[in-house]
Amino acid sequence: MVENFNPRKIKSVKREAILKIEKYASEGVSIAYDNDKVVFVRYAIPGETVKVNIYRETKDYAMAEPIEIIEAVTERVKPLCEYFAICGGCDYQMINYQKQLEIKKQLVIETFSKIGKVDISSILKEIVSPKEFYYRNTETFKVNPKQKKIGFFRKDTKSVTDIQKCYIAMDGINNALASVKTQEKFPDHNFKVRTTLDNDTVVHWIESKYEDRPVYETINACGKSIKYKISKDSFFQTNDYVIPLWLEKIISFLDEKHSERIFDLYCGIGLITLFVSFFAKETIGVEISKSSIEDAIHNLKINNIDSNIKFVESAVEDKLSELGYADVMIIDPPRKGIDPKAIEVLLKMEPKKIIYSSCKPSTIARDVHLLSEKYKLSEIYLVDMFPQTHHVEMLSLLERK
Repeated sequence: MVENFNPRKIKSVKREAILKIEKYASEGVSIAYDNDKVVFVRYAIPGETVKVNIYRETKDYAMAEPIEIIEAVTERVKPLCEYFAICGGCDYQMINYQKQLEIKKQLVIETFSKIGKVDISSILKEIVSPKEFYYRNTETFKVNPKQKKIGFFRKDTKSVTDIQKCYIAMDGINNALASVKTQEKFPDHNFKVRTTLDNDTVVHWIESKYEDRPVYETINACGKSIKYKISKDSFFQTNDYVIPLWLEKIISFLDEKHSERIFDLYCGIGLITLFVSFFAKETIGVEISKSSIEDAIHNLKINNIDSNIKFVESAVEDKLSELGYADVMIIDPPRKGIDPKAIEVLLKMEPKKIIYSSCKPSTIARDVHLLSEKYKLSEIYLVDMFPQTHHVEMLSLLERK
């Protein structure tokens, strides 16, 4: 019996089956076949023979979880977390880290081939997380006040799995979780915890002994040290240990003469913008979120950077054509990717380089294809911001043909 696998006690369970796991698919599942029907199996590795609990079935496909691993592959390891496969957070803890990276790379290659119409197998490189566990600087915890549970939703359900600790969260988050779980007033709704490398920890949306205020994080990269204010509604990358490596790669794409005019689109609180300003002639950050722009302007002031940088509060697609020409576009959009109107402007403007970072491979693959009329994909990196999960950050350099 596989440790930590609890068959679902829900009415939608159809039946059990013994399956051979064939290959990986997206969203952290693998594929098996049951009488020619596709079965998506969580927490199983290709090459394994698995007894599964089928908990959802349609005429076209089924969803399943393992009950027992009958034949395991050598890459299988014992999960560190006792809640693995129950809490719904991690996908790959049962796989050694090197194999996790191989899986992610193969899935990204397939995504770019299918959606981006480009073979990246010969140019795809990786930026590895220095920490496999205890790396997340923010978590949003789900609360079931009636059952006094705090944790995460189990996969494909709204059922909260009560946890005492998250093994991919930084210590400050776990300390705050323990405090909230034992306080006199149990929370009646979800809450967010954010922490920093210096263990400056806050709890948002509920009453607790922790303050509900912005945090300040300092990132050291490229010989520079930048301090960031992060308000509760502002976005910041999740893995503080990978951020410097990611930033250094972005800076490596820039002209060594520091002569370029650079736009940072979807700039958030200025995480990239402020670093880039040291290596550019002029830098403009564009962001629609009022909270993020306020933080970005504040961050500009507290770091005493005022010579060649400004921020614009606007939707990218509404403002881009008014900003003039840029030599370089740095783009780190939401998961939905670049707005189609912004794609049109980029193709008309024809900057020399587009540096594109995205946490969703399918949308960056789509946008790379849309830009391929005038741009060549020169470099691409899988940045492992999210070990133990199926999620990845992609970073690419596109150069004008």
